Amino acid sequence: SSGINAEYGENVSDQRPSRKTMLTALHLRAKTRLSAVDFQDVWRHYDTDGNGYIEKEELDRFLADLFDAQGQVISKTDIAGLRETLMDCYDSNKDNKIELSEMAKILPVEDNFLLKFRLQQRPLTYANFLRIWEHYDKDGSGQMEMGELSNFVTDLMGLSQNVDYTEKEMTSILLDLVTHFDRNKNGLIDKSELLLLLQVPDNFLDFFGLYCNLSKEEFSEIFSHYDRNGDGYLLGDEVTELVADMMRKVDFDLSVAELEKLSERVTKVLDLNADGKLSRAELAELFFIGSRSG
Repeated sequence: SSGINAEYGENVSDQRPSRKTMLTALHLRAKTRLSAVDFQDVWRHYDTDGNGYIEKEELDRFLADLFDAQGQVISKTDIAGLRETLMDCYDSNKDNKIELSEMAKILPVEDNFLLKFRLQQRPLTYANFLRIWEHYDKDGSGQMEMGELSNFVTDLMGLSQNVDYTEKEMTSILLDLVTHFDRNKNGLIDKSELLLLLQVPDNFLDFFGLYCNLSKEEFSEIFSHYDRNGDGYLLGDEVTELVADMMRKVDFDLSVAELEKLSERVTKVLDLNADGKLSRAELAELFFIGSRSG
């Protein structure tokens, strides 16, 4: 793409295409599935502030460049209309910006389960690690066998380079991986070994003692850690990440479905004003902060 001019070219036609027509045109331009590497390059190029979202001006530049690459000029008005249509169709959480998973629906990308976690602007959480584990441990045995490990490594390698490996090369890669990370030497990769491979950070809650002995300052530090967007509330994945770490702290193993169900239950019980999210005061009850003075 030659980029975007500061002033988008004006559409001289008096008959503007409908938004539906423009959206169809957009998909025709994006019909070729991108590799994971190419998708990452596109994302990083347009997420200019690196905050993990494509916002209004960034999305406008993306749309203008997409049409410019095909030799088509699109007006500011039509870009604004197409942006609004895209938001209606793909902004599933209605926050007026496009996140990674939403962009992957706009730009078709080759199947790669790990991609949704790779471009997050923070380390891999334990909750997302569990999602990765369940995706590749297809038989639920608690071990990644060679076939499952091959699928995982194929996706992992696809994040960093566009290379097709021969069967011999892939076998060599798998053997090297097992040699380095199979600590119990059973020829398989278990959950704790994959934790090391993916460099999942230590449990944040392990830096604190018993919940009933937390000071208000320690509780505030915990709340701020899980309040990823800093809006003063925990909701959705933020609650799930907290609950996952609480279960990890006591070595209580849950499936992803069980974890999400428990997170929903925690939210429902503590959400006294029924607004679908947890304030500091509401979450404090979980850590016994509200029941203590001082």
